[in-house]
Amino acid sequence: MKLSERIKQRHFVSPAQEALLNILVTSSWLLNELSALMAPFGVTPTQYNVLRILRGSHPGKLTCTEVGRRMLDRTPDVTRLLNRLERAGLVTRNRSSHDKRVVEVGITEKGLELLARMQPVVDAAQERLMRRLSPEELRLLSDLLDRLRVDEDASEEASQDKTGT
Repeated sequence: MKLSERIKQRHFVSPAQEALLNILVTSSWLLNELSALMAPFGVTPTQYNVLRILRGSHPGKLTCTEVGRRMLDRTPDVTRLLNRLERAGLVTRNRSSHDKRVVEVGITEKGLELLARMQPVVDAAQERLMRRLSPEELRLLSDLLDRLRVDEDASEEASQDKTGT
């Protein structure tokens, strides 16, 4: 369904407004699809993202700050998210041996097993959700979305320069 039909708006202030609204509506649709897909496994898309990040560093561990930096959805409350995953037995958290102020996070065997069970379902959903676009169109879409986030990258660099991190 076209955006104009979905939101019952025939005219847009500009192509930029139409594109932005289209991205927001599509993002919401994809997130709802993924949430429904992951609910039977007892995790949210954000929790799944954290588990994938930790699987990528396994058997190593990451600091809470590094997990937050790598997340797709930059939630400000990484600690609460990790609390839920730890209560479910999917991650472990320990104080660093070299600096007791630093908490290191790792994925458990239970977390790895959950991701292994989810992988075929997630892969199939990915194919289903993206099936209307050719591989070339998907690459173009990714390139265009990367270009949109140039401002995000610049503001992130400026923020890091101010804080010295």
